[in-house]
Amino acid sequence: MTDSYADRDAEEGYSALPRTIEGEVIPRLILAHRAVADGNRCDDLASPLRPGSTEIFELARLVLRSSNSEALAYLRGLQTLGMSTETIYLELLAPVACHLGVRWEDESSDFVEVTLGLQKLQDLAHQLSEANLETSRPTSKISRRALFVALPGEQHVFGSQLVGEFLRCAGWDVWDVPGAKDGDILSMVRREWFAVIGFSISTAEQLPALTALIRKTRRAALNRDVRVMVGGLPFVGQAQRAVKVGADATANDGREAVAQAEFLLGLLGRRN
Repeated sequence: MTDSYADRDAEEGYSALPRTIEGEVIPRLILAHRAVADGNRCDDLASPLRPGSTEIFELARLVLRSSNSEALAYLRGLQTLGMSTETIYLELLAPVACHLGVRWEDESSDFVEVTLGLQKLQDLAHQLSEANLETSRPTSKISRRALFVALPGEQHVFGSQLVGEFLRCAGWDVWDVPGAKDGDILSMVRREWFAVIGFSISTAEQLPALTALIRKTRRAALNRDVRVMVGGLPFVGQAQRAVKVGADATANDGREAVAQAEFLLGLLGRRN
């Protein structure tokens, strides 16, 4: 059977929000897993303290019922006890995001409550990352600048944001434009030089819009040889779709994601 943009996602019977959490958030977290090369880690994955169901349900309660500062204080306490930031990203924030989706599916929480909870998780990830960046290896090379954004209109950007945080720790200067429309993205790439631009989507129905945006981005980019990466559920096991939308690469795991970015940077260097 030929691949087409009209293909339905494999999880046809799932409702939209849990499907997005399982298909966009969790795979993108796996993509980030062990993405940082030895010697450039934000911190060690071999954390002596790992979260269990108690920590997962407590953080879920906090993001649903308490303030951001209380939830952040809880995570800081876990760090003080010895839990690494990467462990928090991969083994605590991800299960909490999935748990929120289940709560929405079984009507324990409504859509607005779950969406606000996911936004709070995103904010927490960013706050944890900011602290890591104070001690991570800085980069002053403009050549390692990347722009990573979700397709305009995409509501669930938590997973792709975490990928950006891991790339920052690997030495990339990663920019994003939260809530950006097409015009915002095009304006950004006209003004700023990026080696790599990444886009994420969560459904196959978004492929035509992504194709059009990639075409416009290449035409507008200050860097005429800019490289484009794509990610999200529609590309998992469907790498040929990256070529169809006009991208240069996609990735299926963390090591491959970083390797692809470095490979594209190498190609750019050979052209210049």
